[in-house]
Amino acid sequence: MKFSPVVCNGGREIVYVELADPTLYRLTRLNLADGSTTPLHADAKTSEFEPAFSADGRTYAYLRTSGTLRVNLVIQETAGAKLGDVPPGDGFSGMRSPAVAPDRPFVVYSFHDNGRQQLFEIDFAGKSKRALTDSRGINNWPAFSPDGREISFGSSRDGDFEIYHMPAAGGEAQRLTFSVGQDIRPKYSPDGKRIAFTSHRDGNAEIYVMNADGSDQKRLTVSPERDDYCDWYPDGKRLVIVSERAGRHDLYSIPAE
Repeated sequence: MKFSPVVCNGGREIVYVELADPTLYRLTRLNLADGSTTPLHADAKTSEFEPAFSADGRTYAYLRTSGTLRVNLVIQETAGAKLGDVPPGDGFSGMRSPAVAPDRPFVVYSFHDNGRQQLFEIDFAGKSKRALTDSRGINNWPAFSPDGREISFGSSRDGDFEIYHMPAAGGEAQRLTFSVGQDIRPKYSPDGKRIAFTSHRDGNAEIYVMNADGSDQKRLTVSPERDDYCDWYPDGKRLVIVSERAGRHDLYSIPAE
């Protein structure tokens, strides 16, 4: 089982989540030059999920289990120094889907608070928490535009998961997709002109791409099984995805056209 691939280090590596054994999910680094894989944190004792890297590659965030049904948000430098380790609060809860701002030292994530799941931002030290959304339903999977001015995300505020975007500082959100079936996990292209995402509009999970304003939506994958979790290569011409084929989940590279 593999999830959440992120292209990093100038397109030379992919970091993704792998089920290492029945009780441990770990962050794994794939070297694209020679195909070798190594754990990102060789000493990890608990499961880790959803890696997100800054545009300059110096900082990354991820989720780490800290107890039964409790998930912390960890922010650290790629050189090794830990910047923040943010617990979710009391009870069974946890953060989801961190995204690192490309233009300032902040991380945006999804969190269930007061009966609703909203987007929040927090600085690298784990302080200055601020809500960015205030809507019904679930808001999740935030992704920054390359210039840091906008955030695209998935939301069920209108009854079904669709893709929206809004100013990075929060504010009114504009709906980009209108489909039957979930549209989730958006990712901006490196030039900010397109958004790739997962859609279930055709009966199962497939990868789609559209212009950043929601126009010209196109299906990229055609498979009877699941195609999900896309991220862009730096050249903007390819995507890495997780594809299920014959019951196996592996990383695939596909053209973005």
